[in-house]
Amino acid sequence: MEFKSIMLAQRDLFNHYLHGRRYELAAYTFNAFFIWRDWDPYGWTVIDDALCIKSDFRGYDAVFPPITADDNARLRATETLIKWYEQRNLPFLFNEASESTIEFYQRYMPGIFVPEEFCGGTNYIYHQKDLAYLKGKKYAAKRNHVNRFIRENPDYQLLPLTPKLANKCKDRQLQWSTAYDMSNYDLQMEQRGVLLALDHISELKGCLSACLMVGNSIEAFTIGEPLNDDTFLIHIEKANKQLAGSFQAINQLFASQYCSGFRYINRAEDMSSEGQCKAKLSYHPCCLEHKYLLRRRDQINNNQGVVL
Repeated sequence: MEFKSIMLAQRDLFNHYLHGRRYELAAYTFNAFFIWRDWDPYGWTVIDDALCIKSDFRGYDAVFPPITADDNARLRATETLIKWYEQRNLPFLFNEASESTIEFYQRYMPGIFVPEEFCGGTNYIYHQKDLAYLKGKKYAAKRNHVNRFIRENPDYQLLPLTPKLANKCKDRQLQWSTAYDMSNYDLQMEQRGVLLALDHISELKGCLSACLMVGNSIEAFTIGEPLNDDTFLIHIEKANKQLAGSFQAINQLFASQYCSGFRYINRAEDMSSEGQCKAKLSYHPCCLEHKYLLRRRDQINNNQGVVL
């Protein structure tokens, strides 16, 4: 079974298979697959008329649940993948499974899989109006940060991210990253994805992106896109942490000006980072979309996981 690298040329093929089924996790858009293709890394193939994504998930040989709107094709591809793992004498592992995925296999393949929550992959979901307007006592500190930013930087502008501005964002991102431990693998892979997205900003069809400028200096930028009919997904949000209020300002301004047609905003996961977790919780998510691994019941000890 041959899995190919994800390239921009596969956009239409991916979108064909993604269309028709609702996805709640941040991984399930073509742009997400492309931007973060090196992190696990990803490869793709089509099996039984379903898109199948393979990833070297933290050293494990894993696959996404087959991507298609056709339930029968999804089940046929699942059976084919199970046999492929058996032929290679490897334990079967689905990653990037949502609660709706668990319900699907509980209904159509009961007793086969055991879910295991991947805590670092929990997606943080917010009401768009909460992030856009920051109303109420619980957002008082956030409002104060935004108001200070506006007061101290009256010449700020939120501008669409053109290729020329994206090149400037790359330079700023490389500057900002010096404040972090870039020997960390996850930070390296995130950096690679951010730079890849900026290199191809005009080719990330469906994405909305903006940068926050003060004078001639870029102080923050955001890239996102619709995840489903009522949720907007934030792929990337970066800011100059040395400039007070820059993170809060880009968050509020982008939510109000670019996400107004959506009920929810998915700000993705925290990558098991305590700092990321604290920051995302401070914006009071309305719900958490949990991510799971699915293992075969007959390949693990009976006291592990919760049997479907």
